[in-house]
Amino acid sequence: MKSKRTIFFCVLLVLVLCCAPVLTAFSAGQSESGSQRASQPIGKDVSRPENIFTNDLDIVDSENLAAEANVTASSAASSAANLTDGNKDTVWTAESTDGEYFELSFSSPVEINTIVLRENGNYITGFRFLKGDGKGGWQEFYRQDRVERYRYCTFDAVTLDSLRITFDGANEGYDISLSEVEIYDVAPKTYAEQFKVFSYYNVGDFRSPALDENELAAQLDVVTDVILFEFVYWDSEGDLTFTQSGDSDSADPTDPSYLKEAIAFIKKCGGKDINICVDILPADKSAHGLPACSDALVKNLAALVDELGIDGVEFDWEYPSTPAEWRAYGDMMLDLKDEISDEGKYVSVALSNFNVGLERVHIEGIDYVQIMGYDRFDVDGNNSSFRSGAYLPMRYFINLGFKPSQLIAGMPVYGRPDNETVGEYWTNYYHDGGAVWADEERTKEYTYWDNVQYLTYGGIDMKVYVTGGAMTADKTAYAIEQDFAGIMLFRNLIDYPIEDERSMIKTVGEVIAERIAH
Repeated sequence: MKSKRTIFFCVLLVLVLCCAPVLTAFSAGQSESGSQRASQPIGKDVSRPENIFTNDLDIVDSENLAAEANVTASSAASSAANLTDGNKDTVWTAESTDGEYFELSFSSPVEINTIVLRENGNYITGFRFLKGDGKGGWQEFYRQDRVERYRYCTFDAVTLDSLRITFDGANEGYDISLSEVEIYDVAPKTYAEQFKVFSYYNVGDFRSPALDENELAAQLDVVTDVILFEFVYWDSEGDLTFTQSGDSDSADPTDPSYLKEAIAFIKKCGGKDINICVDILPADKSAHGLPACSDALVKNLAALVDELGIDGVEFDWEYPSTPAEWRAYGDMMLDLKDEISDEGKYVSVALSNFNVGLERVHIEGIDYVQIMGYDRFDVDGNNSSFRSGAYLPMRYFINLGFKPSQLIAGMPVYGRPDNETVGEYWTNYYHDGGAVWADEERTKEYTYWDNVQYLTYGGIDMKVYVTGGAMTADKTAYAIEQDFAGIMLFRNLIDYPIEDERSMIKTVGEVIAERIAH
């Protein structure tokens, strides 16, 4: 026994000595790569290392015009140049939180449509962009709430020779401090594939008097893919059941007639080019039947795709809770992909940015991930700020191993209140359901720039966080900047009417027209 143990340790020692140079070289390579990424300049011609998924989706493929500007500040003027030196480790910190700003002056007028702010912390509570009017005054052209370390801000192109960025304040006891400001004139981007705009419509939408045919047709001028939600479920045997119209004469759970009616209505309003995707959920999450029912489920879904003539299937199980469930879930998606791929159909999955247990082989077989970038509350209670609803979720899935071309950045067309006494409550962005505006004046005050609505529900006044027009524009443009496959809205029917400037789908269409070459 002793001699065998001695032989084992001798072999182990040889292996360690042989592998040490390889490990050292690998470590050095990793360190060099990390160092190179850290020292890369900000702006044009910066590319991500091949086969390495970045931890920061913060590269803008345009020339950073801020490097050519002269910078002054309302206070701490000696460090103002740190804002444009291309070094994220140097900062400008204002001496107070009241009336602070910095200004950039250009030797000749520049046209810009994008500004990136990098905060040294997470405390700024409001900021504004103003252009000089040539007479010593300033004209505001953009405003938002949080910076949250990294903020990609977009707006209609403006020409200016002086820019002032002002700050409304910061959390009590904290500084206004930034490491960089970047200024760009981002050119329209060419997409090899169509930039996707997914939108959900659920069973309740088709039963709602708010479902106006003309309004839906206008929305579908922007939407490329409709996801029909809460129409189809699977049971533990792998059989499909369908939501019925509510008519007592149509009570057969295996009858997809109501789903067919919804598809026909969407096609009527959206035309032949609109894509239809059917969302499928387990009828009982505790009795999903996988993996035993996988073969039957895949067979039934493939038959449904053929019968309905639809373009995709989305899985929306929230969520598998064990590695075995994640494996069965992923395997099922791969099997369906194999079954329908010859017909050019796609497989999609709805996921949030936490505890995703899919394996690499599953990731490679999924066409689209509908990133549910909402209900991810930040320090204020905002359920879908730029950071919590776009930057962090998108980065999470890139770091899992997904390609940008697989990812759809999701936005909520609803609000969540910060009032704990209300509990878990969702308000519609426009059709407020059980909630009403707190008063007429506040209704009038809600604008394209705001991410907060003030509502009353059950006699309780609520501060409700939403994704407003400007935030929608920023998230959409950011998804385009990072080469994502598209964006998703949940759900369009509770949006403002499309002729209203606060309409999310209207804003999405405008950003696509401006930011994608056609």
